Amino acid sequence: MEDPNSLLPQYLLPLVRHYHDDFYVSRSFEPRLIVQLMAEGFLPIATRGYLLPKLHVERCVLQLNPNSHLHVSRSTKKKSKKFMFSVNTCFGEVVAGCHRQHGTNWLYPPIVAAFKHINERTKDTNAGGINAFIMPTTNSNIRQQQQQPQDYTPVRLYSVEIWNVETGVLSAGELGYSVGGIYTSLTGFSNEDAAGSVQLLALGKLLTKCGFEYWDLGMDLDYKRRLGAELMPRSEWLNQVRRSRIENKGVTLQISGGDRKNAKELISWERTNDTTMTEAVANGVAIENGSSAKQPADYSQKEASPPPDKKESPTKQNRKRSHDDEEGEMKE
Repeated sequence: MEDPNSLLPQYLLPLVRHYHDDFYVSRSFEPRLIVQLMAEGFLPIATRGYLLPKLHVERCVLQLNPNSHLHVSRSTKKKSKKFMFSVNTCFGEVVAGCHRQHGTNWLYPPIVAAFKHINERTKDTNAGGINAFIMPTTNSNIRQQQQQPQDYTPVRLYSVEIWNVETGVLSAGELGYSVGGIYTSLTGFSNEDAAGSVQLLALGKLLTKCGFEYWDLGMDLDYKRRLGAELMPRSEWLNQVRRSRIENKGVTLQISGGDRKNAKELISWERTNDTTMTEAVANGVAIENGSSAKQPADYSQKEASPPPDKKESPTKQNRKRSHDDEEGEMKE
């Protein structure tokens, strides 16, 4: 049986430790720690007072490039014309929508504050996210304190919004983040019939158009399979993250030609014969920057220890909604 501690990079051990099952635990909500965990393939969620990074045994992943496996529903496409789609225009309202639909769940104030900071850095054109350092493979002959980063990769966090064209009301939304050419959905909400399904399809098409290789949807659920996702073993998932974070630093989620676009227009987009992922990346994404290439904060000041009661784990305490729907489904 695989040792859970062997999956945790050695440089993170002063602050993060294995908790139980697929979960790890930390007392720190430092944004730089969270982006490091994202860049290592962990999904950061939380319980009261503790960060709970998760590393799934299997991830439900949808391939988008070079060949898209995204399934487009005709009925959803038909309904999509009454919605507009936007990115990074109202982070706070999306969080509020998640809270209204699911309660606090795992979106506790400390992790929301960290996500907001990463989102602000993502919207800052001079920053383009927060750089996570890529550390060398652990060498027992080199002291941890002497290890230096080999490279860096920008981590970006987004809010995605769906608006009713007639009323102007925010009808659905989600939070997600990207590492290289992989986008991960965190959590979301919908408060209008079909809005959640439209948001999923429009987002899938935009991710494909922007050059993303994979869309990480978390744990296995029927609606994700219907969307086109397949299960990816943890070992393959980690290999894909480590490759893509180097090869696809410049891939970012954005809408060209304005803040909002009609959802049906996005869903109707089709790849031309000569369109490649490389061209999609080159046609209007923010290339990675070096503005954040500084030594990370000293995380060792907050040594990790487990929560006093495992019942506080969000997957056991509240079944409403997490990134991977262990607390309930995000969409209708």
